Amino acid sequence: MGRTERKWLLGLAGATALTALPALAGSIEVPEGCAGFLTVQQKGCGVSHYWRCEAAPEGTVWEVHYDSEGIYSLSVYDPDFQWLDSQYFRENTREHLTETAPDPASLGELLETGQDSYAFVIREEGPEGIRDVVHQGQDRLTGRTVVIDGVELLETEYTSTAMDADSGEEIFAVAGNQYVLAEERLFFLGADSFLQDGEEMKNDFSPVRFIRPGEAGFTEMTPLYGCNATEEIGYQPPASAQRKEKRNDDL
Repeated sequence: MGRTERKWLLGLAGATALTALPALAGSIEVPEGCAGFLTVQQKGCGVSHYWRCEAAPEGTVWEVHYDSEGIYSLSVYDPDFQWLDSQYFRENTREHLTETAPDPASLGELLETGQDSYAFVIREEGPEGIRDVVHQGQDRLTGRTVVIDGVELLETEYTSTAMDADSGEEIFAVAGNQYVLAEERLFFLGADSFLQDGEEMKNDFSPVRFIRPGEAGFTEMTPLYGCNATEEIGYQPPASAQRKEKRNDDL
């Protein structure tokens, strides 16, 4: 995808963000010619809404994410779920894919072969200036299918490292699990371990609820899960996975 096309995509996404800003207690409005198709409530007090637009290249997806403080980010992905552009409103920063990628991320490759390596460069622009960051890593299907809120997801394992493109210095490293909704060609975060400056942080932003058009909670941008430590989060692996885990425990 060319630079001009990406600029148009983020511009359309940015226009949507302006309409979404005051909607924490209500629901978002997508631009004319676009249609929302999924809202996902997540662990860690987050909620995302996804939409597609008729005028965009087929398979292009937008995601707007809210946390407890309101709108957090707006991102656009291509059909292989390559990260094209992201805008982070609280930090007033933007990150976008540069023209060349030695090894582009490919959801298609992952689904076809069970694994996908990647190495691409993201340009970060913000109040502190501009820098290019190399993201390098690998995704691998574990062979497990998990069921969350009645939706079957493919589980992945991944490792990823971000390095300053000029100095080669490591910025952070992360490893963990994610989930793929193959029918919609979407990735979702899971549990991971994030390492930066010698400090490790454990996170879990796994999906909890999948909400489709016409269902209660669709387009609502108030996060519901993990905002209070006492809240219960429902996650039920499929019966086959439970049996496998039970057998492993008995060994």
